[in-house]
Amino acid sequence: MMLEALKRIAAALKLLKQAKRRGVDVKPVRPLVKQCTQALKSKDYAAAIRFADEVARYAGGDSAAGMP
Repeated sequence: MMLEALKRIAAALKLLKQAKRRGVDVKPVRPLVKQCTQALKSKDYAAAIRFADEVARYAGGDSAAGMP
């Protein structure tokens, strides 16, 4: 589960970076990114995955699940 959470967070951050390059304002989603890392640190991997998917959706992706 930890590995899946790390993959989702990495994918979400990649989507967010791409969105920023397209001119999307990413400031509103920064608290979610922080929640991702906090959930990961506290070993709440399910929450980390949920937050990562929210970040991915904000960035224009469906979720971080399908990212390589």
